[in-house]
Amino acid sequence: MTRRTASLFEDLVELEAAEVEAMYGEVLEKVNATDATLVELQIKKKIHSETIRFAVNKGPAPVIGDSKHAEELISLAIEQKNRFDTCLIDRDRLVQRLSVPRHRVRNTISEFFDKLTTTSNHHESPTLASEIEMFSRFFELQAMLKIYQEQKSVVADLNQARRMLLETVKNVNKNDRKYAQQITKKRESSKQLRKEAGRLRAFLKQSTVGSEDTVPPSIPELSERLLAGDALSMEEFAAMLEHGGLTEMSEENRMESPGKPAVQQKQPPKSRRKKRRHPQKE
Repeated sequence: MTRRTASLFEDLVELEAAEVEAMYGEVLEKVNATDATLVELQIKKKIHSETIRFAVNKGPAPVIGDSKHAEELISLAIEQKNRFDTCLIDRDRLVQRLSVPRHRVRNTISEFFDKLTTTSNHHESPTLASEIEMFSRFFELQAMLKIYQEQKSVVADLNQARRMLLETVKNVNKNDRKYAQQITKKRESSKQLRKEAGRLRAFLKQSTVGSEDTVPPSIPELSERLLAGDALSMEEFAAMLEHGGLTEMSEENRMESPGKPAVQQKQPPKSRRKKRRHPQKE
């Protein structure tokens, strides 16, 4: 026993056309609302992605034109990135001013201090020129170390700005993944709603042209139209195939169809008698 296949419009057959039209309108409203939400999510995800690229120096700062898309997390990330860049510039300026690393300054000033305070084993007194040079370099190194100590907060501020920016970027990346998942779900929902809207629209169109319960079109009339060279729709072809209209077309129907001249039956050829040739008289 074969199982009967469910019809595509099985749940709509018992409904009135007005009810189906109301359902179609509701589905269209849902489609529009879903598409609007999808656009909002795509804009927010783009802003989050651009913020991440800006934080890692791979793109410019995201442009937040509309206030409803300006989230506090995005504004905080941009502010922290600008603060980090400022601290980085201050650090670079300090490095340009003091080309000698800080640890080398400390080691060198310690060596000079030992030379200046330790007595010589050979009881040799240093010359005045060498003492002036050594003290001059010692004071220069001492001034450099003092600048390093005064600007010590620059490195601390830079490290703090980096940590805060990394923590904020992690949250931005988390929201970016969340928006990506929501976009995937909304796209699937929009696809299903559009499919349902297409089904309802097809049912309304079919019920307007003619439903399954209506009387099928006249097969002889369709046969005459087909023989006359007129175009037939797919529904009319299906009706002819279902009722055997194509196989029952006879030669007589073709002859009597309008717009077509009657086909004359060919008569058997008359037998030609061979004429005898009479011999010419001499």
